[in-house]
Amino acid sequence: MCLIPPMCLFCTHYHQTGPNEDLSCDAFDEIPDAIFLGEFDHNRPYPGDRGIRFELDPEQADDYAEAMAIRAELRRSAADGAQARRVE
Repeated sequence: MCLIPPMCLFCTHYHQTGPNEDLSCDAFDEIPDAIFLGEFDHNRPYPGDRGIRFELDPEQADDYAEAMAIRAELRRSAADGAQARRVE
């Protein structure tokens, strides 16, 4: 299993908290699972986000780029695998 950090961790609005605390940011008192788990791209509006979107923390730019490249490659690999299974 490969764990890729959620985009929230690279955002200037993310609140660094302890391991047993709710995941929060300026947009949400509790970050929705759809965003935190990467199922929704928070560059787009999300209900209840107070008009605040993902904003890359400049100090995290290199790590963010690497994480997103890995995520994209995993999605391509999964799609290729699914396509290959349909062809068989």
